[in-house]
Amino acid sequence: MLVLGVVFVVILVLSIVILTKRQLKDSNERKISSELVLKRSFQPPSGKKSEKMLFQIYILLAAWMMRKNSMKPFEKQSFVVVYIHDKFKIDSLVTANELDLVNETSIHVRSVANWIVQKMPDSKERADLIDFLIDLVFVDGDMIDREFTALIRLGELIGVRSMYIENKVIEFRKRIFGQSNNARLHEIANSGTRRKFALAILDLSLNATDEEIKKRYRTLAKKYHPDGNLDLSEEQKTTYAQRFLEIQDAYEELISN
Repeated sequence: MLVLGVVFVVILVLSIVILTKRQLKDSNERKISSELVLKRSFQPPSGKKSEKMLFQIYILLAAWMMRKNSMKPFEKQSFVVVYIHDKFKIDSLVTANELDLVNETSIHVRSVANWIVQKMPDSKERADLIDFLIDLVFVDGDMIDREFTALIRLGELIGVRSMYIENKVIEFRKRIFGQSNNARLHEIANSGTRRKFALAILDLSLNATDEEIKKRYRTLAKKYHPDGNLDLSEEQKTTYAQRFLEIQDAYEELISN
């Protein structure tokens, strides 16, 4: 009986070890080997343009845009999954998996924009990408300033005119609300105005140098980063998180110009 007991324990331990290894392997494979895997650095894909690469670009920018507004994340992810399936015939599980992977780290939007400029010379193709992001944004019913600013900034980087984006948003809002605050949109679309707003958020003068901008960003980002403020109350955490997002947006705006 004692021998049988020892054998049983050994078998049980071996089973646990094998199961654990298999789970780790499955987890690693999920991270590095889906049907259309994105690089862990989440830089744009290299090589000749292909449908798979375009899929990756759409996923990267969808995830980037969803971070601008946390409202209705499930509905937005569902929209992306359906859109990607219709456009690229990609399995829904693959798309959902790639979105999860992208959401685990930062996205280098300027690098993505450079890829688009190099690999997507057709202006209609780039406009279609912007249209997709606008449709995504309005899944929750409206567009906030952060989202519009991000769209305008991306448009500037990839050669889609701000007027095109502004008119598309106005049309969308008119269909939903019957009207749109055109003056506010036009103000945000002005790069000079956005720069002033960004400098004010970082508490810098209008003639701040690149080095001053980078230094202030690092200081404020460290101060307001959620990981460094875990001991705060829930209300304070929310305030700091919002401030951190504003700081990130302001820095993105300044370095993009």
